[in-house]
Amino acid sequence: ETKQEVCMLRGHLDAVQWVAFSPDSKYVASCSGWFGAPESDNSVRIWDVSTGKEVRSLKGHSECVRCVAWSADGEKIASSSNDGTIRLWSKSGEHKDTLY
Repeated sequence: ETKQEVCMLRGHLDAVQWVAFSPDSKYVASCSGWFGAPESDNSVRIWDVSTGKEVRSLKGHSECVRCVAWSADGEKIASSSNDGTIRLWSKSGEHKDTLY
């Protein structure tokens, strides 16, 4: 069986470290950064799966963002970074909390 690419999501400036589908599969969250390079992208981006377009970019980590995960209700995103923090975001992009 031949698989076909649905779309390519372009926008991160550095290596993508992790991707996660929202529970309803309408969105993808991705994170990036380059290890040991604080001036790198260090962002989380949310993408609309149907269009392949970036919906928003979440910035706040000072080092490589290693992982992202959606909450079960699809309203929140957690991101973890080499800066030693876990950040909690709303789907709308609002920074909700930082855990150390």
